[in-house]
Amino acid sequence: MKDTSKMDDKAAREILQGMRKQAGTLFRALDRDGDGILSAQEIANAPEVLRALDTDGDGYLREEDLGGSTDIYGMIRRSGIVKVLDLDGDMVIGPEDIANASNRILELDTDGDGQITPIDDLPPPGANFEVLMNMGTPSQTLKYQRKMFHREPANSGPKPPQGDAKVQPGYLLVHEVGDRGDMQKSQRTFLMDEHGEVAHAWQTEDRHPEATVAYLMPDGNLLKTTSKSSFIVMDGKFPIGANGWINIIAPDGTVLWQWKHIEFGKECLHHDIELMPNGNILAICYVVVPVKEAYGLGWLHQRARETIVLDKIYELKPNLETGETDIVWEWSTQDHLIQDADPDLPNYGKPIDHPGRIDINWLQLTHVQFNSGQLFHMNSVSYNEQDDTIMLSAAVFNEIWLIDHSTTHEEVKTSSGGRYGRGGDILWRYGNPQTYGAGDEKDQILFWQHDAHYIPAGLSGAGNVLIYNNGMKRDANGSPEPDQMCMGLTTGAYSEITEISLPRDNNGLVISDVAPNVEWSFNHDASYDFYSPFMSGAQRLPNGNTLACQAWDKRVVEMTENGEFVLDFNIGGPGRLFRMYKYAPEHSGIKALGL
Repeated sequence: MKDTSKMDDKAAREILQGMRKQAGTLFRALDRDGDGILSAQEIANAPEVLRALDTDGDGYLREEDLGGSTDIYGMIRRSGIVKVLDLDGDMVIGPEDIANASNRILELDTDGDGQITPIDDLPPPGANFEVLMNMGTPSQTLKYQRKMFHREPANSGPKPPQGDAKVQPGYLLVHEVGDRGDMQKSQRTFLMDEHGEVAHAWQTEDRHPEATVAYLMPDGNLLKTTSKSSFIVMDGKFPIGANGWINIIAPDGTVLWQWKHIEFGKECLHHDIELMPNGNILAICYVVVPVKEAYGLGWLHQRARETIVLDKIYELKPNLETGETDIVWEWSTQDHLIQDADPDLPNYGKPIDHPGRIDINWLQLTHVQFNSGQLFHMNSVSYNEQDDTIMLSAAVFNEIWLIDHSTTHEEVKTSSGGRYGRGGDILWRYGNPQTYGAGDEKDQILFWQHDAHYIPAGLSGAGNVLIYNNGMKRDANGSPEPDQMCMGLTTGAYSEITEISLPRDNNGLVISDVAPNVEWSFNHDASYDFYSPFMSGAQRLPNGNTLACQAWDKRVVEMTENGEFVLDFNIGGPGRLFRMYKYAPEHSGIKALGL
C-alpha cells in the first residue's frame, strides 16, 4: 500500500479510478457484446462465463478473479453482481454460487425489464458513493477511505478490562452491520461477556445492511431490523439505511415473527424500531414521492431527480401465534408540511408562524444526492408511555421532534386533537431553529445526531432524553462547515453525548416553545478524542454510567458521570456497528437465556 501522506492528487485520483474499474470486472466479463447492458441471454450465460474466469480450475472464483485485490479491502464488493454472488462476504464465489448466478443476478433487476444496466451494478460517477467520499482532495479521500474501510481480524481488539468495580456488570449486545456499500459484510449478532467471549449468538441467514438494529427482549428473544440475504441498497432504489424486514428471533435462531415491508419505488422500512410497553412496535419507513407530486406539495428544488423521499412512522401489532401483523396507527411527514413558495398550493404559510409544521424546502445539505433525495433521514424513534409521545431524530434537519401518539387515525393527519390539541403536528423541536426561520447557524446545536431516546424508568435521568450528537459538518470550534457533504475528518469535528430534560408545565405536559435544560454532557468542549461522523449511540446504565458506541471504528466506551473511561476497546472484524447495548445480569432477557 502506498503512503498517501506523500501522494499527490493525480496519483490518488488514478488509484480511485482504477479501483472503480476493478469493481466492474464481472459486469464487463458478462457483457459479451460490449453494449453496456446485460441482456437476458447474457444473464442466462453467466455460469458459463464465470467458470471461464476460474484461472486455476478448482471451481472457485477468488478476489483476484473478481477484479481484486484493490488498494482498499472489499472495494470490489461495490459491484452489485459480486454482492449477490458472494453472499457471505468472504471474497470467494463457489460452485453453487456460480450455478445459481443467473437467478442471483436477476435480483438486481428491480424495474422488471429482464436486463441489467451499469447503474444496477455500480453507482455512476457523482452518485451517492462519490459524494459520501468527497472529503477533500483525492489524496485525502483515499486516505480516509482506507481508514473507514479498514478491516481488523475478528476479535483482534483489546478485551474488556476485568475486575474494575466501576464497570457496569453485564453483557454487550453486539449487532454487526455491513459498511457503506456492504464492502465489508458482517451478520453476527451475539452477547459478549465481561471477558470478551461470546456468551450467546443468534444464528441467522439474513442480511444486516448498514444502520440495522437489534434489541434483547424481556423474554430472551431478539427483535431486530434486517433484510433478505441478497438485499442491496443501490443508488436510485432507496436511501442508505433501508432494510425492509423486522424479525423476532428465538434464542436458537428460529424466526418467530416477521414483517416484510418493501416495495421498490414506493416504501421501505429503514433504521430504527421501538418496542412499546404493550408489545407493539414502532417502525420508521421511507416513502418515495414522484418529483411531479413533490412540486404539487410546494417543493422548489429543481434537481435532476425523479423522486424525493419522505418518512412515516408505523405502529405494528405483531401476532406471534398466527404470524400476522396489524397496522394500528401511523404518522406521515407528508401530512405536516409547510411551504411559502406558492399560495395556490397546499400548506401555504411562513414556517416561523407554523413551528409545528415541516418546511419542505429547508435543506442544509447542498448534496441532496448523498441522501438519495431523502429530506429528513430519520434515524431513531423512541416512545414515552407517561407522555404518550414519540421522539424522532431527523438528521438532515439536525433536529429532534416530539409528536403526540394519543391522536386518532384522523386527528394524526391534522393540526388539532389528541392530548396536546395539536394533532399530528410537531409538539416540540430542538437542535436547529434555522429549519423554521427562528435562528441562524450560530443557534445550531445538533449536527447529524443519532439515537435520540428517552432514558427508561429506574435509571439515572429517567424521562430525560439522551442524544449522540455526531458533530458531522461541525469544525473544531463548533461552527458549521461549508455547505457541502463531508465527514468532518479534516476539520477537527467531534462528537458529544448530551442529556436534556424537557420543559413541562404543572400538569407534566411538554411546553412547545421553551428550550430544554442540559442535565449532563460528555465532550462538549472537544477535550476527548471521540468522533464518529455517522451512526453511533449512547445508553444510560443501571449504575449511572453511560455506554457509547463509536460506530465507524467499532469502538466501545463506558464512562462514569464524571467522564472517566472505565471501558474503552474496539471490536475487531469486518463491518461496523450502528448501536451497542449492555444488559445487566438481572435483566429478564439475560435470565431467560440462562446466562
